[in-house]
Amino acid sequence: MDREVRQVECMGCQALVPDLPASYGPPHTYLGTSPGCWQIYTELTARIVPDMTVRGLLADTYMVQHPGVSSRQAIQSVVRHLMGLCCVLEMNLSFERAVVVMKKAPVAEFTWLEPPTFLGPLTVVDLARAFEETIQPDLVREWALTTWQAWGIYHGVVRSWVEKALV
Repeated sequence: MDREVRQVECMGCQALVPDLPASYGPPHTYLGTSPGCWQIYTELTARIVPDMTVRGLLADTYMVQHPGVSSRQAIQSVVRHLMGLCCVLEMNLSFERAVVVMKKAPVAEFTWLEPPTFLGPLTVVDLARAFEETIQPDLVREWALTTWQAWGIYHGVVRSWVEKALV
């Protein structure tokens, strides 16, 4: 008889995820993610994704939906991943070019961006359900776009950091 796994709300994206025991260990050192959500994400990213831009959108979107709390690492993570979304979604840059931009980012200028209360209508749970066998690039892009839109209040400052890194 299969035992139903209890579900809890992820502290980051607010999706219902498996309630994994504390013995499972911390999911990540500075992300605001629940162990069950982190497990879903790592299982999803373990699948073969030949398109590096799609792989980058997966990572950038997950990270900004799980921003954590204000710390040096969380600030740098959120800003760099928002920059990645900006580069790919608004500027149509390749993943490889977006990574170069993120590495040249003006880190000393980064500040904590208070996360929006709503981080978008899709979560990694929705993607995992849809991707039973293969990754669907259009759904990844939709997830990334709706998450980027949720952070809309910060688009101006993120674009300014991208522009400085492009020089």
